[in-house]
Amino acid sequence: MSLKHAVLALVAERRGYGYDLVQRFQDRVGPGWRLNPSAIYPALDQLERGGLVAAASQRGGTHRSPRVAYAATSAGAAALETWLATPDTRPQPVRSDLHLKLAFARAEHRDALLAELAARERSSTELLAQCDQATSPAARRLVDAAVAAHLEAELAWLREARATIQSG
Repeated sequence: MSLKHAVLALVAERRGYGYDLVQRFQDRVGPGWRLNPSAIYPALDQLERGGLVAAASQRGGTHRSPRVAYAATSAGAAALETWLATPDTRPQPVRSDLHLKLAFARAEHRDALLAELAARERSSTELLAQCDQATSPAARRLVDAAVAAHLEAELAWLREARATIQSG
């Protein structure tokens, strides 16, 4: 995911400050994206250094550190349009620590792998339950549907991996 471009899209809609942008991001893309709130500031800094957003202090922060709101510049609006119009047809690679653990584990790691697979299955099931495709706006429903499809495939793979390891 291009967090930088997602942040740019948010500030192009309307100016915002860090916490506001995190909340709007979460509202827009749902529980399937785990955005670390501290990741928003490096993205904003990168956008600002590139001249794609401009920062302005606003009231509402503490007297020592006023709240900084960001807005897209005209160069930012153009960059956003370019990003939105440029297709990305490459499939995303599967890169997970769990996959690497399975590839490099030895027999003595069997119980730890089974426990990790079970824990991942539980957390994937919980996240799947949070994907509310019925009541969200259309764009969010599409994101939730993609996340749900991914999680359902992940759950099937986790069950297969667990069964394979259990059978020896």
